[in-house]
Amino acid sequence: MSSEVRLSANTATLFLAQNEETNQKRPPVDSANHFKVTKRSDLMDSIISTPRLNLTLVTKAERGSPELEWIHELCSNEKATWWSLSGQAKSIEDTEKVLKGHLPANEGQENTYRVAYAVHKVLESMSGSVEGKSQPAKQGEKATEFIGLVTLKSLNAGSLALPEDLTLSVAAATTTLTVELAYLFLPIGWGKGYATESLEAVFESCKRARAFWTPFSKLYIRAIVNERNPASLRVMDKTGMTKRGVYNWTGKAIFLAGEWREQDSLHIFGMHLLE
Repeated sequence: MSSEVRLSANTATLFLAQNEETNQKRPPVDSANHFKVTKRSDLMDSIISTPRLNLTLVTKAERGSPELEWIHELCSNEKATWWSLSGQAKSIEDTEKVLKGHLPANEGQENTYRVAYAVHKVLESMSGSVEGKSQPAKQGEKATEFIGLVTLKSLNAGSLALPEDLTLSVAAATTTLTVELAYLFLPIGWGKGYATESLEAVFESCKRARAFWTPFSKLYIRAIVNERNPASLRVMDKTGMTKRGVYNWTGKAIFLAGEWREQDSLHIFGMHLLE
């Protein structure tokens, strides 16, 4: 079963280029020292390394790219997507549709914050792994194997509205950015602590990248886990997420974890990363 957490319409599921050209007059600049336009995603760590993992920032996943290949392998895996509201991808188009909600937004969406990291485990042997496809290593580097994806994104109209006692107060929400956490792992990555290790690494990266969250100086991460998803509940405890309470959700029937549901008990977690 996938250890996935999502803050959306229900339960455990799964940058933008700035400074659009204007006609505003600019001061003359030396051609050798011209201004550089920075993408928001450039402010995040492009690669995060832990003792067992390499996490790579994903800003796009085009047809034919290794990024899309990795993520489609994940999204089309029935077990990995067991707790995903998006369900199992039946085609590459399904995967692309899911990614539109998690990868950097288009220009002009300055109020949207999205971060996605592809997780690879470092293989002991340079010859690769018998469990899945390994990434060929460059000289001086170790071979790796894709095992999962971790995403963060700011709340939007489709995010689950929670009562104030389970989230930030109205007053605090005006000065604090809240982002939702989601993750998926292939079965080869289950039960080894990779989810916990990945989340802790991403959290630390978020703390280092204060400029990414501008104009917000405060950052709060929330996570919603289905009561029947014990693996993700354990991950929340291990990463230091604070349990805020349980939300009893009822609504239009959705297909999740092999059955149609009209109600669920959702465990709500939260953590201040920047205060």
